[in-house]
Amino acid sequence: MSVTVEHLTRATQRLREHPHDQGGWLELAAIHHALGNTEDAELVFATIGEGARVGGQVALAVACGRHLAELGSVRGPELIDHVVETYAKDGTHVATAASSGAPAPPEETPSVPAGKGSAVEEARAAVATLGAWLTARKVANIPAAPLLSALSKPGARALVGVMTARAFAAGAVVIDVGQPATALYWIAHGTLGVERNGAQLGELHTGEFFGEIALMGGTLRTARVTAREDVWVLEIPARAIENAAQKHPKLAEVLANHARTRLLANLMRTSELFRALEDDDRDALLARFEIELVPAGQTFIHEGKGNGHLWVLVSGKCQVQSAGAPLADLGPGAAVGEISLVSGTNAVASVTAIEPAVLLRLSKGDFKAVVKRHPKLLAEVEKLVVARETANRALFQDAADLIV
Repeated sequence: MSVTVEHLTRATQRLREHPHDQGGWLELAAIHHALGNTEDAELVFATIGEGARVGGQVALAVACGRHLAELGSVRGPELIDHVVETYAKDGTHVATAASSGAPAPPEETPSVPAGKGSAVEEARAAVATLGAWLTARKVANIPAAPLLSALSKPGARALVGVMTARAFAAGAVVIDVGQPATALYWIAHGTLGVERNGAQLGELHTGEFFGEIALMGGTLRTARVTAREDVWVLEIPARAIENAAQKHPKLAEVLANHARTRLLANLMRTSELFRALEDDDRDALLARFEIELVPAGQTFIHEGKGNGHLWVLVSGKCQVQSAGAPLADLGPGAAVGEISLVSGTNAVASVTAIEPAVLLRLSKGDFKAVVKRHPKLLAEVEKLVVARETANRALFQDAADLIV
């Protein structure tokens, strides 16, 4: 579909009516660009970026800066410098948040009545008035930016320098199950849905990042992420994340904590072990689990030996074996180790990762402490024990029948 001045007129009217709407600002910038109004497009992108910077919407500010830099505009590097100075480690965002005190009173949005100029002139007038308001707002309690605030200013500049702003239309798949983890994604604008095997795991919104679970675990993607609307995301290459995390351990800690929280939240919704628990009971378990990255070929439960953990598979695939013979393959959401954990006996089978796997483990001591307060969990584990023992007996009987 070709873009005309009518589109510009409608976008300007949308901006007048909804000056807080970031989508409206982005639409106006895109229309200017499509019409060949390069200077106007760059000005709008720079205005959006500066407004996002002062408003704490860091991913959007970075995306505008990177996009402007790709267009060859000097406004891009200038905006990125301002973002880094504000949000990198020891940046001015700390002072802004600390000195904010009570929330700032809402500022009156300026009115921009329609005039009688051309479509371009009307758009320029709206941007001039609303842009001055947008970039001069006083926003209270601006949070730190998780990715940038863990880095020094040189480190933040280096990381931002390899980010690419990418647009996805509504319905587009951003990442899919089984794909290699080659990048981390940071949402500049829009909403995305996350699903696995047809089950909705949740939504991701502006400012959130995703893709860190498979990236950290070295596994393939275990969920599909789809644009619920037109979205704009920053793509950060895996190698850049690895290099930054090696130089700045705080970044690795941020990613690990974020991954752990998301893993547990997803697991609580998808694993049969936790479905019967109330939300409060589920939340109480979060602090107890630890992440374990298991490479392909490694056995983490050994037949005939003690097992001190309840294990829950988050991504990857594992195989259960007895006497060297495979009994079952396990996928995300499966729990193992529960029989030996509850009975106190040695493990009745070995469990080996047959591809790189991310697991969550709960120690025996923590398990006992948790089930005292949350007996529903013990009931669910006991059901799992009975079901697993019954299945094991059936498997062994089937094997015996083959002996002639």
